[in-house]
Parts: sequence; C-alpha cells; structure tokens
Amino acid sequence: MLKYSLSLFLLFLFITSRAAELSFESDSVPYPARLLSQYIRHQSVTGNERMAGLYFSTVARQKGFHVEILTDEPASFNFTASLYPLESGKPNIVFLNHIDVVPAGGNGNYTYPPFSGTIADGMVWGRGAIDNKGMGVMQLLGIEYFLETAGESGLPFNVTMLSVSGEETGGETGARIIVDKFLERLNPVVVYGEGGSGVPGVLHRHPDRELFGISVAFKRSLWLELSLKMNTSGHGAVPPASYVVKDKIEALQRLSERNRRIRFSESTRNMFYELGRIEGGFRGLALRNLRFFRPLVVPAMKREDIIYSLITNTVTITGISTPESPPNQIPQEITAILDCRLLPETDTEEFINKVKRLLVNENVEVRVIKEGLNAPPTPTDEFYHYMKEAIHKVYPGSGVIPILAPASNDNNYFRQKGIPTYGILPVFMPVHLLETIHNVDERIPIDNIEKGIEVYRELISILIETGYGETVTETNSK
Repeated sequence: MLKYSLSLFLLFLFITSRAAELSFESDSVPYPARLLSQYIRHQSVTGNERMAGLYFSTVARQKGFHVEILTDEPASFNFTASLYPLESGKPNIVFLNHIDVVPAGGNGNYTYPPFSGTIADGMVWGRGAIDNKGMGVMQLLGIEYFLETAGESGLPFNVTMLSVSGEETGGETGARIIVDKFLERLNPVVVYGEGGSGVPGVLHRHPDRELFGISVAFKRSLWLELSLKMNTSGHGAVPPASYVVKDKIEALQRLSERNRRIRFSESTRNMFYELGRIEGGFRGLALRNLRFFRPLVVPAMKREDIIYSLITNTVTITGISTPESPPNQIPQEITAILDCRLLPETDTEEFINKVKRLLVNENVEVRVIKEGLNAPPTPTDEFYHYMKEAIHKVYPGSGVIPILAPASNDNNYFRQKGIPTYGILPVFMPVHLLETIHNVDERIPIDNIEKGIEVYRELISILIETGYGETVTETNSK
C-alpha cells in the first residue's frame, strides 16, 4: 500500500511539474507571453540578428503596422513599425529596443535551455526575456492598441517602435547607423529606450514601495588594455625581484584600492533630491541638501555598491592574460583589460593619466580599446512627466525619479543629437530577476509583460488626451 501511495504521489509530482511548463501554443497562456516565447526561439546573438528581426517585423506587418526595413544584413537588421508611414513627416514618439542578445554563457546550469522560450512557473524563460526582447514585445503590443484609432480619427503625431542590432557591442551596426543615415526620416521628438526599472528596497522608510528610475544620463564606458613586457630570468624556481606578473598584480592592486573621488553632478544631485523628496524624514532632508549634509551621507553611500558607483569613476579588472607556457616558465609579457565607467563630466585624457600614475611602472603601455559616447543629460521635460504619469496609473503609489545609469546603451546616440531620450523598462523587477540579465536563467514574469504593455498604452493615451502634436502640426501646415 505504501509503495502504491508513493507511486501515485510521484505521478502527481510529475504531472503537476509538467503542467507548469506550458507550451507556447497553449490557449491558456496569454498572447504576449506566447509572442515573446517565439521571439526568444529566434536566436539573435549579436552579429546574427537578421532572422529574429525578420520574424518580429513580419509579426508587426501582419498586425497592420507600417513596417520599414532600414538595413537588411545578417549582422545589421534594423526596422521600424509605425502607426503612420515615416514619410508622413509627423512628429514621432519613438520606442527603442534591440534585437540582439548576449551569448548563452554562464556556468551551463540552466533550468531550461537559454533559447527555448520555455513558459513555466508564470514566467517566460530565455535569453532576451528581459534584455531586450521582452521590452520590444511590450512596445509593439502597447502601440497596437492605437492602430484603429490612428486610422479612424488621425493623430497629430506618429508612434514608432524602432528595433535595432548590435546594442550589446556598442551599437555600431544599429543605433549609430540610424542616427547617421535615417534620423531625418525617423523625425523623433523623443526616444524611450531601455534603462531603469521598478525595484524594491530602495526607500528606507517604505522598503516595500515600488520605486522606478528613468535614466536621463549614462556613465560612459572606457575600455583599456594594459600591456607590460620585461626581459627577466625565465625559470620559476629562481624568481627575480621584478617580473611582469608580479609587477602587474601590484599595479592592479593599487588601482583597485585607489581613493575614488566622489562627484555630485547635476544628474546625481537631481536624482538624490527626488529620492529624498519621496523618502521623507531626516534621510530625505539630507538627500535633498547634499551640500550641507555631505559628511553624513557620503559614508553611507560608500557602503552601497550601486550608489557608490553612481558618484565615482569606476575601474573593473575584467581580464588578465599571459602567453601560454609551462607552469615553471616566467612569462615575459602580460596584458590586463580594464572596464572603466566615467561620469559625464570626466575628461578622458585626464583619467588615463591618473591611471598611468597609479601604475607607476613607465614600461606599461596603455591602449584605448573603445570609448563610449559622452552625451549631455536629458532634462526632465514634458516627456519625462508623461512617462511618470503613465507609470503612476499602472503602479499606483509608486515613486518615480530621474537617474544616472552606471551602464550605457543606444540611448546616448540620440542624446548626442539633442533628442530628449529616456531609459526605462516600465515594469517592477525584483532584484533576483534583474540579476539574471546576461546570466543563467534569464526570465520575466508574464504579469510583468502585461503591465509593461499597459504603461506604453497609458503613455500614448496621455499624449492623445493632452493634445500633443496638434500645435506642431498646425505650425507646420502654416
């Protein structure tokens, strides 16, 4: 009897576990989740975006969007899906996302294959679920709601989803091409791209309150290669007083232990001011008045890695390599890679000179691998407040603040052209899910996808209700 009961129990566990893993064809799975699942299955690691781009653009065309393929190459597939044709010349509200994803990577211990698009446990699993195919689905379906309205009554503005390639490697095959060749045709008055999201635990007095960060500026990336060559004795049994591995480790140690100068830029002051306004209490007062309370707030900021990274230039050692050799042979050369993230007001040459001074050894060669764009912050204008209002409607009681983001993305290409550009993934994301980005088991709750769609719908509704674009259209017609 015990064996029989155990068998029934195991059978029950098997059936229920399989029931949680729903196929994308199932009618019980909401359409947005099924669409994202299919999109994830079209693998699009940077450099191979075309097939995924063709799939997503075909979906948009079948729904009735005006689709325009801007570039069509295996490594550079960029397209728009709009309420009106781009040639209409209407002022354009642009929702930006990227098709490409990073390789599977990780330690290989995936719950579900990284490109399976598995729907299980109320979530869609796979590479790109959050970064950034999930947001593309939210944007497309958010705009879709207004296709009929645009056809019947006519809107004074256009709304366009712009899907690009190459974001994960700097945007050369995507956003850069758009701003260099298609910006006039796109005619953007604002761009909403990826950036902050809603997270818990930021507000000390209200830790459960959802706080959304809309990025208005980025730290820029600066990737450096440090090379050191030295002729020394080559046998590990008799180590010389100075050799490349030892010297480089000591130099990198000085870099990692350097005193990081804290700078409060206009962007970070605005961010902390708004955070303090929502926080309230003494902590809120201190954040709103950093000049007077700096001695009190800075020590606390240093203890929080994310906050500390927003007010300092950072250096992360991402690689150290020597030529392949036997274990008992002392290398004669060594290379290290640094991922540096600089505050907008930092001068690149001045920063590199400081790195050289910390390295001490004059024989170390410093080469710039790549430097990201340095674009001015976007002011918190009407478009910021439209998005803020849309978030409040979908997430009542939430807080929204402008933020300086520690990483950069395609948004800066548009900021550099003077176009208001805001970064926001308009969903509430627990930290443990955010940590799956570029990691194993990337996944997004189905409820989040639907909430994100609602935010984009609300944003467009607000634009319609406020009559945005009517004045611009009337002026142009005159």
